[in-house]
Amino acid sequence: MAKDRAQKKSKDKWKEKTWYTILAPEYFGSKEIAVSLGSSPELMVGRNVEYSVSDLTGNLKKSNSKIVFRITSCAGTKCSTAFVGHSVSDDYIKRMVRRRKERLDIVQTIYSADNSGMVCKLVIVTDGKLTNTKKLEIRKCAENFLQEKAKTLNYGDLVKYVIGDEIHNDLAEAAKNIYPIRKIEIRKTEAMGLPPSVQETYNEPPATDEPEKLEEAS
Repeated sequence: MAKDRAQKKSKDKWKEKTWYTILAPEYFGSKEIAVSLGSSPELMVGRNVEYSVSDLTGNLKKSNSKIVFRITSCAGTKCSTAFVGHSVSDDYIKRMVRRRKERLDIVQTIYSADNSGMVCKLVIVTDGKLTNTKKLEIRKCAENFLQEKAKTLNYGDLVKYVIGDEIHNDLAEAAKNIYPIRKIEIRKTEAMGLPPSVQETYNEPPATDEPEKLEEAS
């Protein structure tokens, strides 16, 4: 009897949950990226959702990258999100550097035209060894380029730019007179400038509502 009551109680708790549809930000077309069970909209807010960059953008070359969104609000069963960051797999970075002779890591904080911040972590690879002077020149070139480029883009366009292909060609072109660049990868980004209405949520751990079931939208 006690076992039957426990099973009935567990089933009742699941019946009380609702399926929520999680949407990417508007600058990604509010694409449906996942569905998740939750007890209430309030408990959905703060959850992080990982999604493949290639699935989000249709760029198959980005199959080694993932993007993270955070649920910021719910209207009915539709959940809006904000960009938290993206990352490229460590295995891909290792393969990229393996046959090269020099790796230069750069960490740069940039701000969009609407004053939202983002930390970009770059890997630049060359075939030949670099002198300290050349390393410094390439570092300054990349930092200056990113700062100036970010100022010309609103936050949504900046997010799309740093996870896309164009930035690699632009950086290589900017540094070509210093030293030929074989490969450039934005290996990780981290959002700093979420809208004020969700800044407090951004700095807190995601809400918990166990058991949780999260599925990518088909």
